[in-house]
Amino acid sequence: MRTVNIHSALSVAAVAAAAFVWQANPADAAKKGGNAAQRDAMIEQCIAKAQAEAPVVTPGMSGNRRTEIYKSCMVQAGFRP
Repeated sequence: MRTVNIHSALSVAAVAAAAFVWQANPADAAKKGGNAAQRDAMIEQCIAKAQAEAPVVTPGMSGNRRTEIYKSCMVQAGFRP
């Protein structure tokens, strides 16, 4: 009998967790910049900023400085890079 009770409790917990995750996703997406037009505009601005601050990518280097500038710009604007 105890195994059935544990199984039932775990099933209820799994359903509750799944419902919480399902409900949290739309709000989380909106909070992180759900507006595609705003995100696209910020991407363009951050790329331009990275190119202006690190105009030359040295041969043999991977452009890490530009990448870091871009990532920093996006995070500061509240978007995921």
